[in-house]
Amino acid sequence: MILLPGNASPGDMIRSDDGTLWVTESALAAIAEIAPSGKVTQHPLPRDGGLLPAPADLQESPDGGIWYTAGDQIGRLGPSGKFTWWSDSYGAPGNGPGASADGPGFPDALTLGPDDTIWFDHSDRGSKVFSRADAKRGLDRITRLKTQFDVGAGGMALGPDGAVWFSQKNEYGAKQHEGIGRLTAEGDYKKWPLPKNSAPNDIVAGPDEALWFTDRRSIGRMDTDGGLTHFPVHGSKYPSDIVLGPDKALWFTTDHRVGRIATQGKLKGKVILWPVRGAKNLTALVPATEGSFWLADRDTATLLRFTPPG
Repeated sequence: MILLPGNASPGDMIRSDDGTLWVTESALAAIAEIAPSGKVTQHPLPRDGGLLPAPADLQESPDGGIWYTAGDQIGRLGPSGKFTWWSDSYGAPGNGPGASADGPGFPDALTLGPDDTIWFDHSDRGSKVFSRADAKRGLDRITRLKTQFDVGAGGMALGPDGAVWFSQKNEYGAKQHEGIGRLTAEGDYKKWPLPKNSAPNDIVAGPDEALWFTDRRSIGRMDTDGGLTHFPVHGSKYPSDIVLGPDKALWFTTDHRVGRIATQGKLKGKVILWPVRGAKNLTALVPATEGSFWLADRDTATLLRFTPPG
């Protein structure tokens, strides 16, 4: 177990190839770096006098940096600990190359796109916008949609078809407020509606050429043609993070438990849940070594090591 500051409120977490963990600390406006030795280094996010930059989503970049979204800010934490960032606060463009007065417009989710740049969603005058971020070239708009909806941290992933897929909820003015969206490198957008009150959350590409996502009471699966299947998670409050495990199954967090769902074979869709001792509100998990996982717990401000039984 690794203790973070008591008010850290850890959320998203990723693990680098060298075993380093990176964790958002929304209440501290910081990103924690945890070395394999267990040493914790705090990286307070830069500020320009505007809103508190509460980090939400993380993504490792091919160049070794860590990208993040935080309030009205998107940025990159480089291997040396230096930040490059863009912000909307008070019209300030931040200090990133190519930054303009338009800014990133309150970004939510981000992912590594098909062109090896960071793709992210944000708002602009009542519309949903998707843009690219590059540490050297700055921000570049992909497309602007004539609608507004929430994506949320972790709700965007590169699909097996080379397009970016994302969860949609609270779509303003739509008959169906929930859905799964798809965006190509050319800016072509399509949405598949979900059942009412699904509230889709995190999304990940599975090993079966499909997209898997968590929602209010289940794990959803959508193939690249839009075929949808739901697998209930009985007694769950709200499945949250979902990742591909080393066993080619998908693993997820839900309240104080870790779940596993099979993606292939006769057991496809079978869900198993394990309670985690000492856990209260698990927000993220990442595969570690030898079949174990690191878990982030928001309520206890701890990182827990979990090994599934048997």
